[in-house]
Amino acid sequence: MLYCESCMMLCDDALKCRNCGKKKLREPKENDPVFLLELQSLWSGGIEDALSENGIPCLKRGVKGPGLSFILGEGFETYQFFVPYSAYEKAKELTDAFLPGEDEPEDLPEV
Repeated sequence: MLYCESCMMLCDDALKCRNCGKKKLREPKENDPVFLLELQSLWSGGIEDALSENGIPCLKRGVKGPGLSFILGEGFETYQFFVPYSAYEKAKELTDAFLPGEDEPEDLPEV
C-alpha cells in the first residue's frame, strides 16, 4: 500500500492515486491520517462512538461545510472519517462489522 498525501488515501496502484491521479505516492507513516469512509449523518454518530470505545482516534469532517449544513439541516450532511495509519486495519474491521454489506464507493469522495 502507498499513501497519497493530497487525498489522505491508501492506494493499491503504485503508479497513481485512484482519487486524484497524482503520481507522487509514498509509504504511509504510522501517524498519517488515512481516509476510512464517508457516511450520512444518520450513521456517523454510531461509527464515531464505536471508534472511540475501541481506542481509535478519528477525525470527522463534514463534506458540505457548516454553512450549507445549517441551511439544509444536519440530517443532510455527510461526514468523512480519517484514522491514523497505525489503526487503519482495526478501524476497517470495526466499521465493516458495524456496517455489513457496505461496499466501497466507485467514485471516491474528494478530500
